[in-house]
Amino acid sequence: MAGDRAVLDRSGLPSSNRGVSEFRNDTGTLTVGIDWFSASVDMFAVLNELAFRDGDSYEDVRQWIDYSAENARVVALQMFCFFFAGLGLELDETVGGGRFYTWRVKIIDKAKKFVGMIELGGEECRRADGAYTARLELTGDGCKTMSAARCGHAQRWLELRAKLESCAGRITRVDVCADDLIGEYPLRLAQKWYEEGEFNNRGQRPKAELIDDYDSGDGKTFYVGGKKSEKQLRVYEKGREQGDKNSPWVRYEAQFRNSNRKELPLDILRDPATYLLGAYPVLSFLNCVATRIEITKAAVEATWKSARRHLRRQYGATLRFIVQHCPDADALKAVIESCTSPKLPGWATGDTAAHWPEIAAVQLTQEGVTA
Repeated sequence: MAGDRAVLDRSGLPSSNRGVSEFRNDTGTLTVGIDWFSASVDMFAVLNELAFRDGDSYEDVRQWIDYSAENARVVALQMFCFFFAGLGLELDETVGGGRFYTWRVKIIDKAKKFVGMIELGGEECRRADGAYTARLELTGDGCKTMSAARCGHAQRWLELRAKLESCAGRITRVDVCADDLIGEYPLRLAQKWYEEGEFNNRGQRPKAELIDDYDSGDGKTFYVGGKKSEKQLRVYEKGREQGDKNSPWVRYEAQFRNSNRKELPLDILRDPATYLLGAYPVLSFLNCVATRIEITKAAVEATWKSARRHLRRQYGATLRFIVQHCPDADALKAVIESCTSPKLPGWATGDTAAHWPEIAAVQLTQEGVTA
């Protein structure tokens, strides 16, 4: 085992898993990342951010999208650029029919391999509150590309989280995987935990199933929970599945789904390790997973940029009108306060104010005056 650890330390993660996560232990032998993602978003909130066909009614735009595949791709491209620009991915030229939506456009990588999709159009896309939605999806390969781009997991996924929050995004499915690269927590250990009741929930034991390779070297898979339930854990011999019959690499992968009873929190994109451990406390070995960058700072930066962009695009002209017609700073403050809500947004913390440049500059000036 020591030899395995040394090889991993020198060469990094296996090529099929490199860049999946910024969440890993000191030796790089235990990592946590996101391996599947899908969400619905308020389509017109996104288009408003981009000022797309500004002035047209939502119904006119919706009918225009439904009219042709070409129109649908134009809107899908707008959404692709908003959420996934800079990843090195592309939007396919071909538009097909969707499963729940009228249109589906594939997201592909440079090798033209399918890594995700955008779905939109049709009456089925309307939420109970009347909002028209579009659907985003990234496969495991799409998530790897997302995590590997630029600054790694935290920067890219936190930017996505902030954008989802700005357009009423709801996660519909996310898979969180923990990779034990040296086999310290083998599949048979997960079976033992199940037999001991460690996966029981409120006294109820979930269903379990073993897909046995009968020691052929192809790899075993152990399932805990139903495939269509709110959560299901899959434990499988990932390295052997990839073709190495002697690999010790084991993956613990939880599939989380939203339901009418429970929505998935956007923060699962910020810290997947915490949510995986929270769902399955028996996976206590995840406590040793550490972040390699300052997550809070990255989260704050991604959030305030999205909030300021949304404020400027949606209400910039109104704010300009208010500024022009207020005679002094006190009057401006009074008018602005008359338009505010007593509640603060979920992302608002002391750190947010410190990282918002204009607010920080004003605070610094006031501190100087006070001093």
